[in-house]
Amino acid sequence: MGITDPQHAGFLSSQLLGRFGSLAGTLAARRRDRTMILGDASMVEETFQRVSAAVRHLLPGDTHVVNYLRGVMAFDPVEQFRILFLNASSELIADELMAVGTVSAVHVYPREVMKRCIELGATAIILAHNHPSGNPEPSQIDRDTTVRIAQAARSLDIIIHDHFIVARSGVVSFRRAGYLK
Repeated sequence: MGITDPQHAGFLSSQLLGRFGSLAGTLAARRRDRTMILGDASMVEETFQRVSAAVRHLLPGDTHVVNYLRGVMAFDPVEQFRILFLNASSELIADELMAVGTVSAVHVYPREVMKRCIELGATAIILAHNHPSGNPEPSQIDRDTTVRIAQAARSLDIIIHDHFIVARSGVVSFRRAGYLK
């Protein structure tokens, strides 16, 4: 039974969905975790990489941004801090994973965020991180980190459009919740 055999494809699909819960969870999974299931199916892994890259370019509005972030982060088993770097027209320059943490914490440093903004020529950013627990409510540390990044950004005239916390059960927008003014 080869990779092109429909029964093998069905088996792999079942295994991936069983492990990661959904297509979004499968796309957000680490390559090495997918490879444990896919084994020698490099064509399938390459397809996942291309689909993930294509999705990164679908960011025309807030709903699309949230849907994209849910797809790439909501099901990750460890916390990650991602930044969408934007130009003056709010067009995406880069989508970068700035930090990977543990099941309950991730550390990001305002100095490194601002350094990367300057390197890319970004004039605005969207911050995002996930909560593997499934609860999207921001902690005090989440709020404090956002304040520190916002202070650094203000000093360099960089706009923070929002900070999203993404979880399986939903998304919290710092701007809408009043944490980011």
